[in-house]
Amino acid sequence: MMPSHIFLHSLVRWMDLVGMILLMGGLVFRTLAVSPSPSQASSLERLLPFLLLLTGLSDLALRSQMISGQPLAEVWSFLPAVLFKSHFGKVWMARMFLLCLLGTTSIIKTGGRTGEGLAITAGVLLLLTGSLSGHAADSGDFSLAVLVDWLHFLAVSAWIGGLLFLALFLRREMLPPISPALATSVKRFSTLAGACVALILATGSYQIWHRVGSLPALFQTPYGQTLMVKLLLVLSLLGLGALNRYRILPKLSQHAVERSTALVGDPLRKLLNAVTLEVGLGLAILVCVAFLMQLPPARSQWAAVYKVSDHLMNHMGHGESHPPKPQPAEGASVKIVSPKEGEIVKGDEVPVHFKLVKGKRGHHAHVYVDGELMGMFETEKGTLTGIKPGKHTLEARVVAEDHQTELDASDRVDFMVK
Repeated sequence: MMPSHIFLHSLVRWMDLVGMILLMGGLVFRTLAVSPSPSQASSLERLLPFLLLLTGLSDLALRSQMISGQPLAEVWSFLPAVLFKSHFGKVWMARMFLLCLLGTTSIIKTGGRTGEGLAITAGVLLLLTGSLSGHAADSGDFSLAVLVDWLHFLAVSAWIGGLLFLALFLRREMLPPISPALATSVKRFSTLAGACVALILATGSYQIWHRVGSLPALFQTPYGQTLMVKLLLVLSLLGLGALNRYRILPKLSQHAVERSTALVGDPLRKLLNAVTLEVGLGLAILVCVAFLMQLPPARSQWAAVYKVSDHLMNHMGHGESHPPKPQPAEGASVKIVSPKEGEIVKGDEVPVHFKLVKGKRGHHAHVYVDGELMGMFETEKGTLTGIKPGKHTLEARVVAEDHQTELDASDRVDFMVK
């Protein structure tokens, strides 16, 4: 069963994703698809920045609770530390500034192209804050993973976010008289969606490789299984998009040229029904994305599970439920280099680096978090995954080649996960 805090945070993240994608999708649809382009934002576009401010405040409260380990009602005194001393807090403040800017530009009438350019720039940077607060940022703020995630986010926003505004546009245009520019607008969006799909497939392939890495990790981890559900929904969405582009849209264009309101109405209704279904699939895909953002990536989780389970099986095979009593070190020693004492680590992945002297009997190191065996390292570097927010104690112990005999050579540090 999924922990309640993960479900609640996933719900907030889903609302946040839907809001950002619709905000950017509306901007793109209005400026690049509609002919002629309307000069003012719709009521929904003007409302979205303020709704996102509310979800942002909810996200801040939940994230502060996870970092502090305190009940939700007691996290307020911890907020200054989260905002000014954590990576999440700095990204969050930048995001709030961009939302305030977007909210202001949507209400105040700014001059034509200047106002549109300012809004699109703010929207693009807003999506960047999403990439900087997700799994991609674990590779570094200026990494290839963040760039790819950002491009993926942009393409998804233009396509899925634009679909809702296309549905609203079609519903409005079904009322007579039907605009002769309707077919032109739909064609423009279809071309834009095609480009977005190509970019999504390219960036999505990289993300699957980067975060999954192997078929066992895809099929045997919660992240991989959720990703498969998402991929099935994406394939369904692509199928509907192809139906619209190659079956319904040509009929709509032909009848529009003939200027027959009666003839245009039938393919227009079919197109509206198909687009409405696409919007529903898009929202379901975002549910999967929200859960994926709360789960550790499959690649690192699978590697950690493989190593830990292998060594736990070795111990269990000898009737041991706890590590055996340490034996004399005989020259072996270990010194933890990372994480440092008191270090704050963001995300549920903790990079581990230590210096190992094997001595006469040492072979590798067992790593424990809060007394629980979490990994085996035959090299001096590795990554622990699935570490919950809060304060933890990490201990490294030198182990003999039989994988059972732990030596009296260890080191420990306290650290915090936010």
